Amino acid sequence: MNTSPTVFSALIASYNNRKFLSECIESILSQTYQAIEIIIVDDYSDDASTLVYNKYKHDSRIKVYFNEKNHGVGYTKDKCIRLATGDICGFIDPDDKLDHSAIEIMVRAHEQNPSYSLIYSTHYICDNLLNIKEVAQYVGQIPAGQKSWCAHRPTISHFATFKRRNYLSTTGISPYLLKAADKDLYYKLEDTGPVLFINKPLYYYRHHEKSISLHAGSKIAYKYSLVGKFNVVLRSNNKKETLQKIPNNLNSLIEAVIFISVIELKRKNYKIGFLLSFRGFLFSPIVFLQVFFYKILQILSIIPYK
Repeated sequence: MNTSPTVFSALIASYNNRKFLSECIESILSQTYQAIEIIIVDDYSDDASTLVYNKYKHDSRIKVYFNEKNHGVGYTKDKCIRLATGDICGFIDPDDKLDHSAIEIMVRAHEQNPSYSLIYSTHYICDNLLNIKEVAQYVGQIPAGQKSWCAHRPTISHFATFKRRNYLSTTGISPYLLKAADKDLYYKLEDTGPVLFINKPLYYYRHHEKSISLHAGSKIAYKYSLVGKFNVVLRSNNKKETLQKIPNNLNSLIEAVIFISVIELKRKNYKIGFLLSFRGFLFSPIVFLQVFFYKILQILSIIPYK
């Protein structure tokens, strides 16, 4: 009989987060559950984040890896998971922190629910100094027989933990995602097993001016989440039925595909840019061309932008 404790991999994908990183790491090290490892993948930071990493270089629980160039959050989060060795994983954004018992609660929940792929909690919404403002009300249990992409709310959010074996049975987080990579993660894990909500705030979510999913970036993040939903349709055995369940029309999904394709082409990532467009065109040539030419007309100011 194996009596070794379940190892939890705390995953941090970091880019220019030196200001908050130590607080995040300390919240993991001070957990009531101690069978942990911390996997940090630095996405080519240029803010002297190495000064923080050097503080922990003698702690064997912490492993730091560096991307050779800036790849973005999708690539970096996938790399975190593939470098991990724990049975259970969970992402902590480098500007946030955990409740002191968060990992213990999650490990016990996974042990008691071996068939569940993803177990998540609600979280505190905090200000720039991590002072609590409120408990998030948009997170909750996804109804039985549904998936999180079927409705706007409730949704899956922090603190989201998952069995690594389930993740490795998927194609993984799409590496071109610069935002909304967590949504792609959740959607793919839902393909591998049921999900469970723990109605406790176990995570402190910091709102500040540089948050990649807030403020000016929220609209772009929404486009990336729609591409994630489009990919759900492509993976489905019954694409028509799946599309009907998504609370976004086909036009909005195709428009998002075109939008992200243009971003990839501007980044000179031609393979992904053309591949995304090609998939959108193959799925619905008529809608793709309608949306494409409508956007061209908008750009040329022939018709008003709404």
